[in-house]
Amino acid sequence: MLRLSIKMTAAPLIGVFAVTSVSGGEALAFQDPEVAPTVELSMDRVPAKRFVDVTGSGFTPSANVTSHLLQPDGREFPFLPMLTDSDGGFTHEVDTLLLLVGVHELWVVDDTTGVSSNVARFEVTREQETEP
Repeated sequence: MLRLSIKMTAAPLIGVFAVTSVSGGEALAFQDPEVAPTVELSMDRVPAKRFVDVTGSGFTPSANVTSHLLQPDGREFPFLPMLTDSDGGFTHEVDTLLLLVGVHELWVVDDTTGVSSNVARFEVTREQETEP
């Protein structure tokens, strides 16, 4: 028999249940389905040899997530494991130096819940940024 002691938390973890103790099984994590994991990009068009900032929110707090990056030719880069902060967020930089020219797709999977974020797209171009 599995027994759970569940503690409801208030802001800033609205919608997240914290399991305070478990007997007879493994620890479980629950996330409010109304709080969907989301990734946002600092830009959707970037010259090669620059960086795109990725910001994630709505993931399980202090837990593992896996970032995926699909190239324009359909090949996926090796996935990138990351750890979220205590609010379920993260930040990361994507260096476009080794990326192909074209549209890339990026999404992040919450390893605890198995829920995937939205798919964010950005285009790497051959254009060079001009200095002001």
